Amino acid sequence: MTAIRVDAGRCWSWIVEGWKLFAQAPGIWILLLLIYLTILVVLSLIPFVGTLTHVLLNPLLIGGMLYGAAAQARGKPLEIAHLFQGFQDPERMGQLVVIGTISVACYMLIKLVVLVLLGGGALTGVALDTMETNIAPNAIGVLFIGACLIMLLIAITVGMLTTMALFYGIPLVILGGQNAWPAAQDSVTACWINMLPMLVLGLIYLVLIVLAALPLGLGFLVLGPVTICAMYASYREIFEGSPASINLDKRMRATTR
Repeated sequence: MTAIRVDAGRCWSWIVEGWKLFAQAPGIWILLLLIYLTILVVLSLIPFVGTLTHVLLNPLLIGGMLYGAAAQARGKPLEIAHLFQGFQDPERMGQLVVIGTISVACYMLIKLVVLVLLGGGALTGVALDTMETNIAPNAIGVLFIGACLIMLLIAITVGMLTTMALFYGIPLVILGGQNAWPAAQDSVTACWINMLPMLVLGLIYLVLIVLAALPLGLGFLVLGPVTICAMYASYREIFEGSPASINLDKRMRATTR
């Protein structure tokens, strides 16, 4: 699917539309989030395979909530069963697991880079220290710091690409019917051409996260569902070219008649 470029100001509209969708069924959205968090906690308690299973299944659960947001935007009621929509379609389930596998591969790449650079730097430092060289200790320290900076740059780059691949990759699979790899590529492209709106969205969310944390963290019970709904609103506009507000406004007018 082809992504379009939008203005930076549209990111606030996505949050507003996310709030509108949440406000239509706040109780069910909070219950969905609590079930989702419970599943993640239970998986984290499983030794060895719990974390891996969490990463692989997370796109299915996120995709289910996005499916619920899409159902709401089409005028259908939100249901608890929407959370498990990704498990009900074998083809979509397989592609969402592949999305999870891509994220696992990226995280493993980050760990490998960290191990190689830190291990290589430590071995180099030991070798230079034991050999009779004229290299000053300060120079060895500078080399080690340089290796750490390179490691940090690579980790940040891979982490950003992973986030960009997942952000629209999940809705493109479960809502757009794409396969995992093309969806990940289209997601990265969409995030890249809309880098300014994404940066503004990130800054807004830094403020929202602080505000959500103030009332003993209870604000995250609202911010979590609103984020999912805002994610759907941005997907709808960038890939389908139709802001979710159009459908919502029509539904509100129809309800008042």
